[in-house]
Amino acid sequence: MVQTLAVQLGLWAAIGEAARLELGEGRAQELLDRAGSVPVVRSRALRTLGSYVFRGANPLQIRLQFAQEPTKLRETFLHELAHLFDHLGSASARAYRGGHGTGWRHWAQALGIAPEVRGHSESLERLRNQRMKLVAVCSGCGAQFHRLRRFAQGRQYVHRDCGSKLDIL
Repeated sequence: MVQTLAVQLGLWAAIGEAARLELGEGRAQELLDRAGSVPVVRSRALRTLGSYVFRGANPLQIRLQFAQEPTKLRETFLHELAHLFDHLGSASARAYRGGHGTGWRHWAQALGIAPEVRGHSESLERLRNQRMKLVAVCSGCGAQFHRLRRFAQGRQYVHRDCGSKLDIL
């Protein structure tokens, strides 16, 4: 849950204060109650640090990649929380598109983070590189192809650069 993770990261009091400054006591408590019960789940993604998942007016979950550095994890959590607050606080929650517009930027700054769209984690990059495997070799030029997932079996692939067939491993 959002509140549980925020308490573990030592952020819940600061989040509450930011909400109270932006919305006032009554609306802030309502927002915190709704947001605090949203599940936080572990993401398997190796290029995305986190994501906010919703359907219509309903927040479903926040996905976080916990293999990132602790300071980056805090920033990513607050980034996704800004999406959640923007969604819950928008006048028409059904019209929320999940972007990085003015509402999200406003909440990001209120939560004390820079309104940046993309983040990078060195530890996540290392983990991704460790998991890469050789999946194909070009029969013409010998170029090697490394990927996280193998190519589909039973299909033929052609190397874009030289036009030769790829030998799937």
